[in-house]
Amino acid sequence: MKFAMKVVAIAIMGFSLNAMAVQKDITINANVDPSLDMTLSDAQPLPASVNMQYIPGNGLAPYAMQTKIWSNAYKDVNIKLANDVLLYDRAGSSNTVAITVSYGGTALTTTDRLMKASMLFPAGTTAIKNGSIEQELKFTQTTAPGTDLPAGNYTGVAGIVLTQATTSA
Repeated sequence: MKFAMKVVAIAIMGFSLNAMAVQKDITINANVDPSLDMTLSDAQPLPASVNMQYIPGNGLAPYAMQTKIWSNAYKDVNIKLANDVLLYDRAGSSNTVAITVSYGGTALTTTDRLMKASMLFPAGTTAIKNGSIEQELKFTQTTAPGTDLPAGNYTGVAGIVLTQATTSA
């Protein structure tokens, strides 16, 4: 009888241990472009969204981040905006806020701006594995500081397009 009780007790313990197990599933995504990428300076992905702070009497505070460009070849890189950046009021009003996007201190437009490989990777062809020099990607309100904005909840998309130039540096 004691033997049977021990077997039952061991079986119950086995079932109770299984009841304490938990499985965690994590979906892993990867957007692979084998030629070019832009990341934060520590090689982390750029954020999917940023929040620009509104300061009464001053407007939207600039938002900036340090970035790097990664390339599989020592070639010049073109950078441009996919479209002009406007923030739209989510409530559906006609209010918009124009945003200026700059990279490395130069405002971007919808026209390609050529960045020389020698400027991005000053250490030469071996430097591409470490990414480019760090440069600031900055979003600022285009209108003059102090311009009043109508109340609202604004949103918009800044599309930054990188292409590898067809000629070598």
